Amino acid sequence: MKKLVGLALSIVLATAIVACGSKTIIYKQGTYEGNAEGHIGLIKVKIVTDQYEIKEITILEQQETPVIAEIVYDKIPPKVIKANSPEVEVVAGATYTSNGLINAIKDGLDKAKIKVP
Repeated sequence: MKKLVGLALSIVLATAIVACGSKTIIYKQGTYEGNAEGHIGLIKVKIVTDQYEIKEITILEQQETPVIAEIVYDKIPPKVIKANSPEVEVVAGATYTSNGLINAIKDGLDKAKIKVP
Protein backbone atom coordinates (compact mmCIF):
# COMPACT_ATOMS: atom_id res chain seq x y z
CA MET A 1 0.00 0.00 0.00
CA LYS A 2 2.84 2.39 0.88
CA LYS A 3 4.46 1.74 -2.50
CA LEU A 4 1.19 2.54 -4.28
CA VAL A 5 0.76 5.82 -2.40
CA GLY A 6 4.40 6.71 -3.08
CA LEU A 7 4.00 5.94 -6.77
CA ALA A 8 0.82 8.04 -7.00
CA LEU A 9 2.53 10.94 -5.22
CA SER A 10 5.50 10.72 -7.57
CA ILE A 11 3.22 10.83 -10.62
CA VAL A 12 1.38 13.88 -9.28
CA LEU A 13 4.63 15.72 -8.55
CA ALA A 14 6.13 14.88 -11.94
CA THR A 15 2.97 16.08 -13.69
CA ALA A 16 3.01 19.34 -11.74
CA ILE A 17 6.66 19.98 -12.59
CA VAL A 18 6.09 19.35 -16.30
CA ALA A 19 2.95 21.54 -16.35
CA CYS A 20 4.75 24.46 -14.70
CA GLY A 21 7.57 24.42 -17.21
CA SER A 22 5.44 24.36 -20.34
CA LYS A 23 4.35 27.99 -20.68
CA THR A 24 4.35 29.20 -24.25
CA ILE A 25 5.73 32.64 -25.05
CA ILE A 26 2.93 34.54 -26.79
CA TYR A 27 3.88 38.22 -26.60
CA LYS A 28 6.87 40.50 -26.68
CA GLN A 29 7.11 42.12 -23.27
CA GLY A 30 6.22 45.80 -23.45
CA THR A 31 3.61 48.50 -23.85
CA TYR A 32 1.59 48.75 -27.05
CA GLU A 33 -1.11 51.05 -28.40
CA GLY A 34 -4.11 49.98 -30.40
CA ASN A 35 -6.76 51.97 -32.26
CA ALA A 36 -10.15 51.20 -33.75
CA GLU A 37 -13.38 52.94 -34.65
CA GLY A 38 -16.10 52.76 -32.03
CA HIS A 39 -19.75 53.72 -32.45
CA ILE A 40 -19.04 57.47 -32.43
CA GLY A 41 -15.30 57.84 -32.94
CA LEU A 42 -11.80 56.52 -32.40
CA ILE A 43 -11.00 54.35 -29.36
CA LYS A 44 -7.32 54.28 -28.39
CA VAL A 45 -5.95 51.83 -25.82
CA LYS A 46 -2.66 51.05 -24.11
CA ILE A 47 -1.86 47.38 -23.49
CA VAL A 48 0.90 46.10 -21.23
CA THR A 49 2.12 42.52 -21.73
CA ASP A 50 4.78 40.24 -20.41
CA GLN A 51 5.90 37.22 -22.42
CA TYR A 52 2.93 35.10 -21.38
CA GLU A 53 -0.07 37.31 -20.72
CA ILE A 54 -1.89 40.60 -20.93
CA LYS A 55 -1.19 42.52 -17.75
CA GLU A 56 -3.07 45.79 -18.19
CA ILE A 57 -5.46 47.55 -20.57
CA THR A 58 -6.02 51.31 -20.31
CA ILE A 59 -8.37 53.43 -22.40
CA LEU A 60 -6.33 56.43 -23.58
CA GLU A 61 -8.83 58.23 -25.81
CA GLN A 62 -12.47 57.73 -26.71
CA GLN A 63 -15.53 59.66 -27.86
CA GLU A 64 -18.31 57.23 -27.02
CA THR A 65 -21.51 58.05 -25.12
CA PRO A 66 -20.37 58.24 -21.46
CA VAL A 67 -23.06 56.05 -19.88
CA ILE A 68 -22.60 53.22 -22.38
CA ALA A 69 -18.82 53.58 -22.61
CA GLU A 70 -18.38 53.36 -18.85
CA ILE A 71 -20.12 49.97 -18.74
CA VAL A 72 -18.10 48.63 -21.68
CA TYR A 73 -14.78 49.93 -20.34
CA ASP A 74 -15.50 48.45 -16.90
CA LYS A 75 -16.45 45.00 -18.20
CA ILE A 76 -14.40 44.14 -21.30
CA PRO A 77 -10.77 44.81 -20.22
CA PRO A 78 -10.98 42.50 -17.18
CA LYS A 79 -12.55 39.77 -19.34
CA VAL A 80 -9.77 40.10 -21.92
CA ILE A 81 -7.09 39.98 -19.23
CA LYS A 82 -8.68 36.92 -17.58
CA ALA A 83 -9.05 35.10 -20.92
CA ASN A 84 -5.63 36.35 -22.09
CA SER A 85 -7.41 36.91 -25.39
CA PRO A 86 -9.60 39.54 -27.04
CA GLU A 87 -12.08 36.82 -27.99
CA VAL A 88 -14.72 37.80 -25.42
CA GLU A 89 -18.43 38.55 -25.64
CA VAL A 90 -19.66 42.09 -26.23
CA VAL A 91 -21.73 43.99 -23.67
CA ALA A 92 -25.44 43.64 -24.49
CA GLY A 93 -26.90 46.93 -25.69
CA ALA A 94 -23.47 48.35 -26.49
CA THR A 95 -22.37 46.22 -29.40
CA TYR A 96 -20.68 48.93 -31.50
CA THR A 97 -18.72 50.39 -28.58
CA SER A 98 -17.81 46.87 -27.39
CA ASN A 99 -16.60 45.86 -30.86
CA GLY A 100 -14.64 49.10 -31.18
CA LEU A 101 -12.86 48.45 -27.88
CA ILE A 102 -12.22 44.80 -28.71
CA ASN A 103 -10.83 45.77 -32.13
CA ALA A 104 -8.56 48.39 -30.55
CA ILE A 105 -7.29 45.73 -28.15
CA LYS A 106 -6.73 43.33 -31.08
CA ASP A 107 -4.80 46.05 -32.91
CA GLY A 108 -2.49 46.53 -29.93
CA LEU A 109 -2.05 42.81 -29.36
CA ASP A 110 -1.18 42.27 -33.03
CA LYS A 111 1.85 44.48 -32.37
CA ALA A 112 2.75 42.52 -29.23
CA LYS A 113 2.29 38.98 -30.55
CA ILE A 114 5.27 36.83 -31.37
CA LYS A 115 5.13 36.01 -35.07
CA VAL A 116 5.44 32.26 -35.67
CA PRO A 117 6.70 31.39 -39.16
